[in-house]
Amino acid sequence: MSSTRTTADADGRSPVLLRIAPELVGLVIAVALLLATADMTTTAAGPGPAFYPRVLGGLLVIALLVRIGQQLHSDRREAAGITPESSGGEPSDFDPALISDRRVWIAVAFTVAYIVATLYLGWPIATFVFVVAFLWACGKRNLMVTVPVALALSVAFTATFVKVVYMALPTGVGVFDSLTVATYELLGIY
Repeated sequence: MSSTRTTADADGRSPVLLRIAPELVGLVIAVALLLATADMTTTAAGPGPAFYPRVLGGLLVIALLVRIGQQLHSDRREAAGITPESSGGEPSDFDPALISDRRVWIAVAFTVAYIVATLYLGWPIATFVFVVAFLWACGKRNLMVTVPVALALSVAFTATFVKVVYMALPTGVGVFDSLTVATYELLGIY
């Protein structure tokens, strides 16, 4: 039997190619998107409009390659009968039984709410609120830590996206637009 089995294993596990299929599909999509940024150019100073998509695409490709390597390595170890317990190591911390559907849907709801909030509150304010709320929902309820972390992340990412990458972020509507523009001026972005 080859190292990339195509039939079900004796223990009922799916074939390796089927287990890494999502990563392979993601890899093809990521490479296609990276190639799509090849003709993005700019005459302005700075990294240009393709910088951020290329960085994210490159990181995604690296993460997918690492994940494929982990899966193949794990499959070889299992085929050889090596488990973390038999090799003196610790068992895996990942237990699918610990993932609840309710928590997954809460995370999805937070993400959708964040996207909608960026349109009305503006990106910096929505990011700050999202980080504080998400950390609180995850059990990190010490506001002396979460508020400064949220503020630092919001300011750092806003400055990076607007000043370095030249990405126009939503500024919000009404008073939130004025507050976002004032924040940009305070940070020296505008």
